[in-house]
Amino acid sequence: MTRSRGCVLIRALGATGFALALTACGGGSGTTVPTPTVANVTGSFVFEVTGTDPNDGDYGVVGSFVADGKGNITSGVADYNLGSGIDSVVPLKGTYTVSTGGAVAVSLTDGGSVKDTFTATIPTGSANGLITAFDGTGTGLLYPQTTTGFTPVGSYTFTVTGEGNYTVTGSGSFVVGPADTFTGGTLSYQDGNTLSSYTSPAGFLFTPNTLGRGQGALNGNNLSYYVIGPKQIEMINLDARALLLLPAQKQ
Repeated sequence: MTRSRGCVLIRALGATGFALALTACGGGSGTTVPTPTVANVTGSFVFEVTGTDPNDGDYGVVGSFVADGKGNITSGVADYNLGSGIDSVVPLKGTYTVSTGGAVAVSLTDGGSVKDTFTATIPTGSANGLITAFDGTGTGLLYPQTTTGFTPVGSYTFTVTGEGNYTVTGSGSFVVGPADTFTGGTLSYQDGNTLSSYTSPAGFLFTPNTLGRGQGALNGNNLSYYVIGPKQIEMINLDARALLLLPAQKQ
């Protein structure tokens, strides 16, 4: 589904997933697990989704949102790289329910009349949640979010996946200095049969906002990034020439 936002067609984004603490009661063979409810679903989350839409073509979305433990998503923001164009800093709100089996069903809106519904598994321990059936066929991952302790300054390694002229794969590194600009690093990626390599790629990571979203750039490509934890971010390019996801780890 699409909607008009300025001169760019966009899809209203839904994103879901939640951290759920399940505490066993009693012990032995009689141990039971309480039925999960919306009260078990609270806090901040980052999601990444990719898929294909009949109107917008191949797309990627990265964003974050806050669940209140009462069935409401009170705030959120997302960036879309769609076949029809780029739409960034899209505000999100919505509602969610939790099934007795622990699946989460979410309905989100960007403030207009278009909504998306989808389901997600619950992140447990070191395993991230799995987003399925987004916009019918889209899939992705859900991460509990911790912004405390993160600063852009430091050394990162990252991978690149997505589409340019053809399928794109690659990897690299960058060092963010005190001015939030890159002071070193490498970048190598392949677009179909074309291989490109760079030393000391130019770029920056600016300080993120309260939802963990920050602006960035890499070799002339605009990016947004979302803090997952003190040493983990997810980046998406905001350039219509390519659709790229760039998860990065801080060293």
